[in-house]
Amino acid sequence: MKTKIALWGLGERLNRYMKFNYFDHCEILAMIDTYKKGQTFYDKPVYAPEALPELLHNLDYIVITTQHFSEIYSLCMGMHIPKEMIILTDIVDENMFRMDVNVIDSISPLLYQSMRVNQYKFIKMNGRDSFDENRLVGNGKYAYSSYMSDYFRFRTFEFVAEEILQNQVEGDLAELGVFRGTFASLISKKFCNRKIFLFDTFEGFDEEEAKREAEAGYSDEEFEYVHTRTSEDMALVNMPYPEQCVLCKGLFPKSITADAEQTRYAFVSIDVDFENSIYEGIKFFYQRLNEGGYLFIHDYNNPNLKGVKKAVQRYERELDIRLKKVPLADWAGTLVIVK
Repeated sequence: MKTKIALWGLGERLNRYMKFNYFDHCEILAMIDTYKKGQTFYDKPVYAPEALPELLHNLDYIVITTQHFSEIYSLCMGMHIPKEMIILTDIVDENMFRMDVNVIDSISPLLYQSMRVNQYKFIKMNGRDSFDENRLVGNGKYAYSSYMSDYFRFRTFEFVAEEILQNQVEGDLAELGVFRGTFASLISKKFCNRKIFLFDTFEGFDEEEAKREAEAGYSDEEFEYVHTRTSEDMALVNMPYPEQCVLCKGLFPKSITADAEQTRYAFVSIDVDFENSIYEGIKFFYQRLNEGGYLFIHDYNNPNLKGVKKAVQRYERELDIRLKKVPLADWAGTLVIVK
């Protein structure tokens, strides 16, 4: 007999779960969503949260499929839904949620494997955080799981930004590999008076480069699909000062504009996953980085994206230099380079 479930949260994450058949071993009886009640999603009826108590007697579990699980969990508690029926699709290192991982493994091995790869835990924050009135990470929109799950990278950036400001390092900002603007939003917020160049295809990976990376074992269909879920509008809506943003759409380095080429930079983030694009990014930005400026390269120690480290080594080898590098122990092993 199949496990009977309701799925709560009809966003991009659930769309990915459904596209790749994560719940094929379950019987999905209902979808739950506040804003889409009365509609259908993957041919399943969508109910308002208020309807859950009437559905409970037919369900084994309510599976929360959104990063805003804390809000939904509170709603469930308010409706007196038994805790053992509420299952998160994020790994939370708290005793009361540890059973959830075992339940997911039993009803969806594919989802379980994805969660293990992408897990995050509540971490001990920096000692300064409790009295730092100017910090962004952990406050407001920057307290969402998209930031807290990569706390060390984003909080390190805040400290780096302070160094740049205190040392009066001049220059604009850039991110190569914007996706939906998560990091770009934080960068721009910290440097509110500076222009930020946003380089991305805003459509996903280049097909030829993705094919090469897949053949090398560094990419797959699901990884590529996730990165198509973006657009210029999705990035801009996240930006605190859209008037300071310069969109450079297209495959890098063809997307370089005359303005970007003539600019000097104080901070640059490179997060494009694949070797050649990373190499082209370092090649362009490092020489335009002002002294005292910083370059962050994401996924440097990510075991699934080995082309990133190869790109850095390739740049050093071809120019016969040694960059001043500090690898972080964040989720994807970001590399920090200071000029």
